[in-house]
Amino acid sequence: MKKVLVFILCDFFLLAALSACQKEYTGEYTEWGEKTNSNTTELLENHDIPYEIRNEIIYIPEDAFDAAIYCCS
Repeated sequence: MKKVLVFILCDFFLLAALSACQKEYTGEYTEWGEKTNSNTTELLENHDIPYEIRNEIIYIPEDAFDAAIYCCS
């Protein structure tokens, strides 16, 4: 019984640590520079990077540029 309780507590702390590591992007939206006819929006969604589309141009938060470069290149 004690082992089960220790296992449950370890799982709880692991999940709490992983959820605290998720990045929240709060920067001002700037032009990403790609047209919306590519699969870029799908890649941004898959990597939880917020974006806006204005006049067929994709805009992302300034603090998400590095993550967007890694996921979309």
